Amino acid sequence: MIKPKTDIDDELQGAMSSYNAENFRRLTETHFSGEDEEINTKELTALEESIDHYFELYAPDNIEFREFIKIVSVYLTFIEKRPLHPPGIIFSGGDTVYENKGIYYCTGKKQFKNDDHSLCNFCVCHEI
Repeated sequence: MIKPKTDIDDELQGAMSSYNAENFRRLTETHFSGEDEEINTKELTALEESIDHYFELYAPDNIEFREFIKIVSVYLTFIEKRPLHPPGIIFSGGDTVYENKGIYYCTGKKQFKNDDHSLCNFCVCHEI
């Protein structure tokens, strides 16, 4: 996919890269507490399929990065129960993800959750 470089795209990409790296680091430093976490396997499979769909469209040859994103997304969604985008991010259309009193919100979720294979359907953010 070829798209023009913009400051917003660079900022978004940088914010996402930092967020994913931070969460991967947290994952690798996590110690098993002795309690199992119940994960809905149908939701897990659907999340992985949605990530596959996205990468097939935009980066079909980037298999290693796809698997990295799956690991981080599963961790955020099912273990940490944190947003898939970093709180404080502002998207090019002006939508944002934010936290208020421990609850996460996304102003774009309502618009994007009905897109084919939308990851919004797995994100813990509440829609506004």
